[in-house]
Amino acid sequence: MRVSNRMLYSQLVNSMNSNTEKLLDLNNKASSGRRITRPGDDPVAMANVLIYRSELSSFDQYKTSIDRAKGFLTRSDSVLDSVNEQLNRAIELATQQSSSTSTADTRLGAAQEIKQIRETITGLANSKYGDKYIFGGTNTQNPPFQSFDVTNIKADVSQISAAAPATPSSGTRYIDTDDGHIYQYDGATWQDQGAPSAGTAVKNTADGKYYVYNTTGGWQTHYQGNDDTFGIKISKTDEVTANIPGSAIFQNSSGDVFQTLINLEQSLRNNDQEGIAAALPQIHNCGKVVNNNIALIGSRANRLTYISTVTTRSTTDTKASLSDLEDVDYAKVLTDLKNQETIYQASLMSAAMISQMSLADYI
Repeated sequence: MRVSNRMLYSQLVNSMNSNTEKLLDLNNKASSGRRITRPGDDPVAMANVLIYRSELSSFDQYKTSIDRAKGFLTRSDSVLDSVNEQLNRAIELATQQSSSTSTADTRLGAAQEIKQIRETITGLANSKYGDKYIFGGTNTQNPPFQSFDVTNIKADVSQISAAAPATPSSGTRYIDTDDGHIYQYDGATWQDQGAPSAGTAVKNTADGKYYVYNTTGGWQTHYQGNDDTFGIKISKTDEVTANIPGSAIFQNSSGDVFQTLINLEQSLRNNDQEGIAAALPQIHNCGKVVNNNIALIGSRANRLTYISTVTTRSTTDTKASLSDLEDVDYAKVLTDLKNQETIYQASLMSAAMISQMSLADYI
């Protein structure tokens, strides 16, 4: 077969291009450290690489969520420890003032300290982690507990509604939702007790809750949060409950912190020795509720620590699998690169020799 100069030079160019492309590919692998730089290098391996990268991205998100949940629980634990300290001081005061040697003056002084303790606990119950209130349930953007003074608590009301109770007895009281006034039945007619002042508080016997009056929002419950919880996803199939509603801690039926402190302060102000003594076991019950919730927080934190360890191990294993697929074997790639450089140099020399050949050399 006759080989024309055109065919010869075309073959030389194609060979040079092929060798250059191979040399460039090996150089890219050596400089990047990646065996697979585009899907065409190894389509099957590239599919697995994309899966592993997606898993690593998920692990990073789970780590962030775990850290956020840990921070939330750590803050909750710290706050409840402080609440416990305040309750322990309340126990000391109640123990001292339940003695027959205490006087009306010493009990009034203790009442002032109990007031400060209750206000401190209210502040703790309104604690935040970041921009979220910890103990408001899923209502994390507003303070869960309102503050009010025991001396502003008025007599209980039987209901809060637009209509008066159907079968009242003398002394029955209710809040009219139309004008916000408290009405009291005198045995014949309902008597308007006038517009309440800001900070006035009453207990509604229908639901057992305290309501506090303010000039902008009217009558509002002492606890402004809800009883809901929210979870934080920490793995593909698992999530951890991050919060405990304030009602479960501070208004628990097994130990109502605020009601107990209100009762104690009122008993101290009234020089009621029996009432003070009766508050002692109630405060202990409140402490048990707080400690039970601290234990619950601890168990959740331990679970997060375990999940965090598992996630770290999974991340390490996945990175190793990813490395096996896409990372180069430097010993091999450097050897191949050296060989390809030799081939490239040989092709250059061959092309130079062929291009210089001429029929005139043999005449």
